Amino acid sequence: MMADALEWSFNPWRDRPLAACAGAAMALGIGLVVASLAQPLPVRVGLGLALLGALAPALAPARCRVDERGVEKRGPFGTVRRPWDGLRRASPRATAVLVSPYARPHWLEPYRGLVLPLPARGREALRAELASRFHAHGL
Repeated sequence: MMADALEWSFNPWRDRPLAACAGAAMALGIGLVVASLAQPLPVRVGLGLALLGALAPALAPARCRVDERGVEKRGPFGTVRRPWDGLRRASPRATAVLVSPYARPHWLEPYRGLVLPLPARGREALRAELASRFHAHGL
């Protein structure tokens, strides 16, 4: 049986302020271009929402959880959960951990994998605890 659930939050404005500012500037610039298009309002609104969805990881806080059922990430557009039996690999990144349904790197990983961002404060301790839990599940 696994230990208690491990939960943490990630706020890009606190943990990666330069990336958050760059994302906001990009959203504003592209948003202005989309607003100026000679398209019907619903098309412009749809494009704007797609833009926000694409840039959400750089702009919006997230809550992550690892428990006995799997891994979970909650953000502004909902919750994404991956059960342990659907995961084959955990790959550490500089500021995050990627959990993937593929045993080796795969071209679909950006769409099917789940990136769990790690906060700057306590990142190494959290990374070590995650590695231990992932190892317990064969990842």
